[in-house]
Amino acid sequence: MDEEKSAFKLVFLLFMISFLCACEHKTELNSITFSGMGTVLSVIYTGEKNEALEEAVKRDAGTVEDELSYYKDSSFVSILNREAHEKDVEVPQQVCDLIEKSLKFGEMSGGFFDITYKSTGALWENNGNKIPDEKTIEEKQRFVGADKVLTDCSGNKIRFAGKGVKIDLGGVAKGYAIDRAGEILKRYGVGNFIVNYGGDMLICGNKAGKPWSIGIKNPDNHSEILKKLEFGSGCGAVATSGDYERFFVIEGQTFSHIMNPKTGKPVKDAKSVTVVAKNATAADVAATAVSVALKNEESVKKIMENFNIKLYTLDGSGTVLKEWRF
Repeated sequence: MDEEKSAFKLVFLLFMISFLCACEHKTELNSITFSGMGTVLSVIYTGEKNEALEEAVKRDAGTVEDELSYYKDSSFVSILNREAHEKDVEVPQQVCDLIEKSLKFGEMSGGFFDITYKSTGALWENNGNKIPDEKTIEEKQRFVGADKVLTDCSGNKIRFAGKGVKIDLGGVAKGYAIDRAGEILKRYGVGNFIVNYGGDMLICGNKAGKPWSIGIKNPDNHSEILKKLEFGSGCGAVATSGDYERFFVIEGQTFSHIMNPKTGKPVKDAKSVTVVAKNATAADVAATAVSVALKNEESVKKIMENFNIKLYTLDGSGTVLKEWRF
């Protein structure tokens, strides 16, 4: 997930995207805020307060973290990283399905999203606070690629192609958790809500007939809203990635936490990438993929087409939000 237990310096700027609503006295707004996945999680919903619903959302977020966290030794991701190179490892149906879907997302992204990036990415966490050398990166890159993970979800079994393959679902798990929370809210009969997990959101319905409004903030001036997005019917999702949001420092150099699976190195100049999609899982994945592909316009437009997203970006030197079209 998003939590880190390495010695790297990480800076979290939470709620980079925030909801902006002009609340009416007629509409009862309920909210819960809690911690999980290394960030702040919150839900706002209209109607009567429902404590059973709120507890169900909290429990489910904990379940997702327990199952998918790279940093929890007992998670299925950690078990796979320890054992799947030696044998088939059985996992719950939902975990197998998500891993299989994540591999498909990798294909849809042209390889700019890849859950096996950790095979090399782990070097940047566990290299004695030194920048990995090119030879070591090249050696580890042999273990990166969707073909290194073999899935049989009819039997819920997963196997890795060899020792050295590692996966990390951090680029999809938060969006997945948000969508699960949305389904819980709907099962309890709630149709108007915002699920906000660390600034990534699922927005459904409206507020007393008026749209929910989401502001994309200027990363250099959080009081400035660069773009206002409105959601008034159905559901939509927003996810933002950026190298200003989280980073680490090695040998006095600052690096993005987002890794390029094609090079085994952190991305550069992806200051802010905001994606609007139909669901939070797709938004989460696409935001990561675009952050990696940002300098390749053709690849970015292909990602937009395959994931059916709207896209707003700032590059490393940019001060004007770019609205992409394809």
